[in-house]
Amino acid sequence: MHTILNVPNILTLARIIITPVIVYAILSDEAVMALVLMIAAGITDMLDGAIARYFNQRTTVGAYLDPLADKLMLISMFVTLFIIGEVPLFLFLAVIFRDVIIVVGAIAYEMVTHSLKMEPSMVSKVTTFMQIVYVVTLLLHMASPLEEIWIERVMWATFVITCISGLHYLLVWTRKAVTEESR
Repeated sequence: MHTILNVPNILTLARIIITPVIVYAILSDEAVMALVLMIAAGITDMLDGAIARYFNQRTTVGAYLDPLADKLMLISMFVTLFIIGEVPLFLFLAVIFRDVIIVVGAIAYEMVTHSLKMEPSMVSKVTTFMQIVYVVTLLLHMASPLEEIWIERVMWATFVITCISGLHYLLVWTRKAVTEESR
């Protein structure tokens, strides 16, 4: 039996706790502080899953808490950075729309089947990674201006993978609904 309060889950909780501090740092024009905290949050995101797998510390709580922490952190960052004018509207809407698809699909699937299992796809993991890279790039730019070409490249890569991921989840939830309906 695995304890709920293991190292991976503590790292995930730390990411949840640090999120409002990052938002506050961004809104307070403390870009360096926000950048350092965001990098720390990104590292905890990589470490929690790796530790859980390597030391066989996977838990049901962790399976739900980790993507929740990711959503909370990234949505908070994108909303905050959009509000201060750093994220363009089209990318903001793509990120929000993708997450709405995921959440609504998961809720609907759970309501119908009562058997939701949180299993992020590879495209979802890549999307989360790219969104973190984009946020870190923006924070780095706010702390020490970068050439616009780099910001644009990361922005477009993030937009494309976010859209691909949104379509992927739309297809996954549709397929699951059709499969469950035909049973």
